Amino acid sequence: MPSRPVTAEMPEANYLIGHPDGRYYRLLMRCFYERSLNHASYVRTDELVDFVRQYLPYDEATCRQHLDQMEKWGLIILIPEQSKPANLMELRQKPRVYQASRIALRLEALRAEMEQEEGAASLDPAALDLLVQRVRELVAFIERDGLHRDGAAPDAHRLWVGVYESFSAFSRRVREYLEDLPRHRPREVLDYAAFRAYRDLLVPYLQEYARRLFDRREQMRVLLRTVAQSRELLATTAAAVEAQQVRADGSRPDFERQKQRFLREIGALIEYFGDQGDVDVLLERAQAWVSEITRHARRLSEQHLGGSVREQTLLDLARRFCDCTSLEQAEGLAQVVFAATLPLHWRGESPPPSDQPPWKAEPVTVPLQAVRRGQRPRTPQQVTADRSHERLQRMLEAAEERKRAARELAQLFGEAGELDLGDLTVREPRQRQLLLHLLYKSLSQQGPVGVGYRNWSVSAEVKADAPLGRLTAADGTATLPHVLLRLHKGGPR
Repeated sequence: MPSRPVTAEMPEANYLIGHPDGRYYRLLMRCFYERSLNHASYVRTDELVDFVRQYLPYDEATCRQHLDQMEKWGLIILIPEQSKPANLMELRQKPRVYQASRIALRLEALRAEMEQEEGAASLDPAALDLLVQRVRELVAFIERDGLHRDGAAPDAHRLWVGVYESFSAFSRRVREYLEDLPRHRPREVLDYAAFRAYRDLLVPYLQEYARRLFDRREQMRVLLRTVAQSRELLATTAAAVEAQQVRADGSRPDFERQKQRFLREIGALIEYFGDQGDVDVLLERAQAWVSEITRHARRLSEQHLGGSVREQTLLDLARRFCDCTSLEQAEGLAQVVFAATLPLHWRGESPPPSDQPPWKAEPVTVPLQAVRRGQRPRTPQQVTADRSHERLQRMLEAAEERKRAARELAQLFGEAGELDLGDLTVREPRQRQLLLHLLYKSLSQQGPVGVGYRNWSVSAEVKADAPLGRLTAADGTATLPHVLLRLHKGGPR
């Protein structure tokens, strides 16, 4: 049978792409597929009608129209009637017998497989171990000079077919699992308790698989060096065995075509586990996914704990309102409430100065603006850059950025490493935002918090019954009790 060109049309797939009667065609093809699983290749029209009627209203006249169209598409073949009918009425009423084509059954089998695997993707670590074991068996066969022994060609063919089947199953499972992960959309989950259970289950699973894959990658690279040295001889031996099998079936083999196919398969396996191969990309994706889940869990944890801390802070401020003896104290507490409820990524311009006390002046509307980091401009690359060099440059730039931020933080805290937020003036609004962020984070975690540089950390200490203070910046002031922030440059984080 001549092979179909790549550019040729495929009418067998017409029933899958938006046909008005597509649901009937799909049910008819599913009936052919399920009968083929029971080794029943021939299906009568009455059996097809009964199958479709389980799902939708259907009649025999519509069924015949659909079958005629499916026959034109090449999905089914009409089996000629062997017995001679007595009259024309018997010919019309007698059920026809059809057989599905091979490509139609393969399309339907693929659809059924995809439907079953939509919610059950798994990595299956045993598939990786089986691949390594079969590659070891092939390498041991090659090292025993098995490719040069007489009569050992069938063994070489059997070993390579087993290796490639294991490789196909392993790579397909990994690809399907990583493609299935974003479908859960973890960043849209806002329930901290539910997401924590998801994180505790998935993160150790991915980390363990990534560790196993990293170890097996190094083993495979060593083993595949022997396979690469004997690539040509292995492909020739396997192609000769297949050509002999095709010749035994009475067909004419194409030795060069089979040899090129085996060379492509061997090259695909070597490139998959080679430097900058697909296995490295899979490791990066798994690690990136673990980092994404961990970061989102940390954000939810900070929101969960920070919300309770802010609520407790507001309750404490409400009790202090009851003890206020003057309007000045009430106005100061109002500023603290505003600073505690305003998100840290918003800022606004301070109102103009006034000679009147705040409680006597008219209310002033202060517009707030979101502070967001802009995207870096992307320049089109003329050539393919070295990924390892780019990764190194990004690491060096990130390290320099952390050092710069640490130097600014050290200058802000001074030699003593201590700041009193009750009486402090900072130069820039972002420094005020940073100090407030460190304060709320330290209160929510009830301990020191890291600043992203080495093992430096910042802790907060609130003095009991301290008078109100004022943290001043270019974008306004915030009245706070005397809170001490301490910068620690050593010890556990």
